Amino acid sequence: MPEFDYVLELLEAKGWYLYRGIPHAKMPEVIAQGKAGSIEPNVFYHLLPATSHDKDVDEVHDAAQYAARMHSMPIYKDGAKEWNIHGIDISGGNFNFVMTSDSIAFDSGARSNIERAIQFNMSSYNIFSFDSIDEVGSMLKERDVPQRPPEPPSQLRWTYVERESEPAGVALYPENPGRMLFRGQTRRFVPCLPTAVRGIGIESQELREVSEPNQARLIAKLIRTSWFVQLLRETAAMQWLNEKSIFLNEAAVAQHYGLPTGTINLTQSFEVASFFACCGYDPVQKSWTPVGDGKGVVYLVDWTALPPGGKIHPINLQAFPQASEQWGWACELRLGEDFDKLPFVVKLTFRQNLAASQRILAQFSERTALFPEDPLAELAQAITAATVLPLAIAEELALDLISDPKGKPGATVEEIFALVQKFDGVTIAEGAAIPGWERINAALSALWDGKKEYFLSGAGFVGVRPAQES
Repeated sequence: MPEFDYVLELLEAKGWYLYRGIPHAKMPEVIAQGKAGSIEPNVFYHLLPATSHDKDVDEVHDAAQYAARMHSMPIYKDGAKEWNIHGIDISGGNFNFVMTSDSIAFDSGARSNIERAIQFNMSSYNIFSFDSIDEVGSMLKERDVPQRPPEPPSQLRWTYVERESEPAGVALYPENPGRMLFRGQTRRFVPCLPTAVRGIGIESQELREVSEPNQARLIAKLIRTSWFVQLLRETAAMQWLNEKSIFLNEAAVAQHYGLPTGTINLTQSFEVASFFACCGYDPVQKSWTPVGDGKGVVYLVDWTALPPGGKIHPINLQAFPQASEQWGWACELRLGEDFDKLPFVVKLTFRQNLAASQRILAQFSERTALFPEDPLAELAQAITAATVLPLAIAEELALDLISDPKGKPGATVEEIFALVQKFDGVTIAEGAAIPGWERINAALSALWDGKKEYFLSGAGFVGVRPAQES
């Protein structure tokens, strides 16, 4: 009997896992054993969506339910007809795609035929391939997916909305946002993780399950982000927003300035996503360069299909340039979650082309349209490079982790400090400061003075709450 490991690889590349069937067992028992590591003859294998944690019954069940609701469960097409596939088995010398009452059979020794059937006749789960970024854009246009939000004066860009969690306050929510959000990357990373947990992986879903060195690095990252947020609150723009009870998603702002958080950046604009999908940042030259080889990816998220109060939030109108210019939204992830394998995330992969990437880079004025001069970026860089972290902020974060059942319950503040200082190479001390903060804050104040008078000119009012409250 031939080896069929190649089938597992091909199916996973299309977004599917196989689960060994158990006679008379219910699906939770089947899922709990994990995805199949091999294929044996005379055994039925269930075909289910690939997930971050293949043994997590709730996660796999939710993915399958979402796929069924979106009519995305596996389908076999032969050009004339479509069949829903429930699984596969190998019996009687045949490799079989199993349907409800029938099957499509291939000689089990005809590897090339089986490979072609999987690659060209079987549907993918949330993965689609294109020859170029332009082909991706054409597909979106053909399907009437808005690629860029309309700009003023054609409509107001922002709308006041009431916040359920704070009735006296409002948020400036994007006016009539398209249902699709985008994310561009010059290559597809699996797993795709927020900056705070990159390098940790997805195996651990609670902080105490993570190795001590990785715990230390994660905690230090969170301290830096909290420090950025604290200084953000000292700016004239933030104080003005607070006085008027206008909400700002501070963590999402921190994310867009490069601080490590538990969120993934998204955008309303396909054009912006195309820039990040086709242009890479060179940290040595401190410049963006067009990418000419390999495969890029644009992630597509229909945020309107998610339940209210979910993971997806707009950054809202704010006084700091980058996130507004990038039409920014954020997707919050828990420890152990892989954005690439979330059931509502569609992957549009494409072949890089240097000419297309050069055109897109030029379109954004060699980066300045997306990254306008902004003193807050200098603050973010200084905090990222700091080797002494502030005691008061570190203590507040440590207490939060101690009170969190999935954090560091049972630990002491001193133990957490010792862990961070041992493995991350930083010092936690009173008096930690950012050199030049007064100058940076003064520059931010000057920018705010220049835009305060017209800051709300593009915002209207609506007395309703959004489906996805930020």
